[in-house]
Amino acid sequence: QEKANYVSILSAAGISIPNLGCSLEKGILTVTGTVPDGPTAEAAIAALKRAPGVVDVKNYLEVEDLTSKRIMMKVVTKSSNLNIRKGPGTQYEIIGKAAHHSHVQLIKKMYNGWYYIKSENGTEGFCSTDYLAQV
Repeated sequence: QEKANYVSILSAAGISIPNLGCSLEKGILTVTGTVPDGPTAEAAIAALKRAPGVVDVKNYLEVEDLTSKRIMMKVVTKSSNLNIRKGPGTQYEIIGKAAHHSHVQLIKKMYNGWYYIKSENGTEGFCSTDYLAQV
């Protein structure tokens, strides 16, 4: 019954997590499951925090790994190479570059504005979505 209530709360927020797992103990709701991207996970946690009896949420949601879908993205910088970073933001160290007009593989849609990708030479890291277009 409990899980059905959480599923309906998420449905009302326009969120579907087919493999949702929930357990409430002393006001702490532990949530597991797979979501398509980081913003969906954030929206789900925000919705569940408003559920009756929930004081806080332990977020164990995972962002779907898209490796098997072989989604390729084209680097669409004006002319320069695209920085591949250690984390999702310009404050993170540059760990590689993807050449202008080269292709990278989308691994995870982690955060607003940042994708986790793999370059043609095998470098994995974060790139701004501003400079990527789906092939």
